Amino acid sequence: MKKTYLGVAMAAVLVAMAPVAPALAAAAGAAAGAAAGAAAGAALTIAAADATRLKTWITAQKTASVAAPAGFTVAVGSTVPSAITLRPIAVTPVVTTVDPMKYQYAVIGAKVVLVQVSDRKIVYVFQ
Repeated sequence: MKKTYLGVAMAAVLVAMAPVAPALAAAAGAAAGAAAGAAAGAALTIAAADATRLKTWITAQKTASVAAPAGFTVAVGSTVPSAITLRPIAVTPVVTTVDPMKYQYAVIGAKVVLVQVSDRKIVYVFQ
């Protein structure tokens, strides 16, 4: 008897969810698209106070600026040439908003940039 009630209850839930299923699938597809965009080197959002702390930390490392190669423009989405060395971001109490496993930094033509390690795309240019 309990199995029958359970079966009927599950059927009722499935019937009630039928109109919602396409919306759920669309939402899942949108979330997957957003994740793919982020993985493809989309811009990184950092709060102003965190950006200031991170830039101060990077500046304190006294990393020498390298000249931008001919034809290279420092901008979000640009791929950093392999000739430019990326520097690791240390895990410190000051640097908590940027995952050091995913991002490194470089100083190119006096501009400090964060670079996604996986594809060497610039994700943030400090002002």
